[in-house]
Amino acid sequence: MSLFIVRLHVIVVLVGLLFMSSACTTGAKLRGQAKEIQALNQSVYPRAYRCAPREIAVAQAHVEFGLYELGQGDFVRADQHLRLAEENAKRAEALSAHDECLDGAIAMEVSVARPVEVTRAPTNFSYDSDGDGIPDHLDKCPFEPEDFDGFQDGDGCPDLDNDEDGTPDLRDHCPNVAANVDGFPGKDGCPVLDLDGDGVLNINDQCPTVPVEFIGYQDETGCPVEDVDGDNIPNVLDECPFEPGPLDNAGCPRKEPKLAEIDGDQIRLNQRVHFATAKADILPQSYPLLNEVAKVLQEHPNLTIRVEGHTDSRGKADYNKKLSQDRAASVRQFLNGRGIDAMRMEAVGFGLERPIDDNNTEEGRANNRRVEIHITSR
Repeated sequence: MSLFIVRLHVIVVLVGLLFMSSACTTGAKLRGQAKEIQALNQSVYPRAYRCAPREIAVAQAHVEFGLYELGQGDFVRADQHLRLAEENAKRAEALSAHDECLDGAIAMEVSVARPVEVTRAPTNFSYDSDGDGIPDHLDKCPFEPEDFDGFQDGDGCPDLDNDEDGTPDLRDHCPNVAANVDGFPGKDGCPVLDLDGDGVLNINDQCPTVPVEFIGYQDETGCPVEDVDGDNIPNVLDECPFEPGPLDNAGCPRKEPKLAEIDGDQIRLNQRVHFATAKADILPQSYPLLNEVAKVLQEHPNLTIRVEGHTDSRGKADYNKKLSQDRAASVRQFLNGRGIDAMRMEAVGFGLERPIDDNNTEEGRANNRRVEIHITSR
């Protein structure tokens, strides 16, 4: 019986030694694994800070927790933490491998969480329930992981609507700018600074919700002007909203007919050229008419013309022909005095040869006494 007890004692001692040897081997292996993960974290941190902030933070946190469990002798939990740390470190390395992660990367030395050889647990240690890298005792939302979107990332809470405008960040094109400005709702999460689109910002617009319609005119206050030309006819009824005019002409100014204008192969005269009785002297009342003819010729420098003189049938034919020739020549001379080259004009008197009305009536004879200007080339 005593021999059996001795043998049993020997077996127990051997098993204990084997367990202690295994534990030492496992602990050393886990500590070596922790060192490798810490080295990886330190090498990728400058890039991961920009492109994989959550992953690098989680990796560092789990290394810290793994070392703590090693210090407590719980190799199983230490191994779990280190596996998660390695997984997140490699993910951070992959996500930050792009060139753009080097632009503006944070150049800083990453301090080691704590020495590998842990002899006692920190007094303020707590778990990270949501795995966001922020310990529960510092995490305002310990069961909801931080979203690391660059907005209040230190509180541990995900910010689903950063600007609190009612549009979730996932659908918000301006997640950090409230869409509601000065009481005016925006679109797609972005503020509309000029609600009525009239070019005047809402903050300066005295009519911010009144779009400028009809002719698109507003004053400096952003309010539509109902009568732009000030003729007391609203724009909506005014056919000439930028030109004042009477109501009986639809708000448009009355335009006097032109005294002379091109009409086919003639320069049509809308008034009669008046001469002194039985003479070729042009009366002053016809000067505006002939000035208008000169203007037409100046605007069309390639035109050449024939000035024709005509009379009624009273008197002798030779006398009438000479009088009509002299009157045509007077018109040509007048135009030449207004800057029209004489080579562009010829004067011809037809006398009574080409009537256009009845010479037996006073009205007809008046119509036959006339000057015509024909275009001979363009």
